[in-house]
Amino acid sequence: MTETAAPENLLRRAMADYRTDPARADFLLECACAQAADPLPLLRVGYKFYNRQRRFELAEEFAGRALAEAGRRCGLPADPADWRREQLPAWDTPEASQALLALKALAFLALRRETPDRAAGHLAILAALDTDDGSGASVVAALAAVIDAAGPD
Repeated sequence: MTETAAPENLLRRAMADYRTDPARADFLLECACAQAADPLPLLRVGYKFYNRQRRFELAEEFAGRALAEAGRRCGLPADPADWRREQLPAWDTPEASQALLALKALAFLALRRETPDRAAGHLAILAALDTDDGSGASVVAALAAVIDAAGPD
C-alpha cells in the first residue's frame, strides 16, 4: 500500500471531497475503514461525521458496525440486549469504551430520527452497563426525557 492510500490520507481526502462529491467521499471513507489496521476509530469518525451531515441512516450504519466490532472484540453476544456488565474483563479497555460510545451514538441517532422507543432501548442497556456514566449517556437520556415531556408536535 502506498502512503497516499493510507487510511488517514483516505479519510482526509474524503472530508475534503465531501461538499463537492459526496459519493466519492462516501467511497473513500469506506476504503479507509476497510484498510485500517483498527477500523474502530474510523467508524467513530464516520458516525459522528454523518450525524453532522444529517445523514442519519449512514450514521446509524457506522455506529452499528462500531458496536458490533467492539462487542466482538470484547467477546460479547451479538445482541447488546444480552450484554452484562460482568461479561467484560475490564470496562476501561478501548474496546469496551468504543462499545459504550457506539451504543450511546445509536441512542442519540434514534432520537434524531424520531424513534424514541429505539432510543429508550439503547439507553436502558447503557444504564445497566455503564453505571458510572463514563460514556455520558445521561446527557442523551436527559434529552430523551425533554423530548418525551414535550410530547408529539
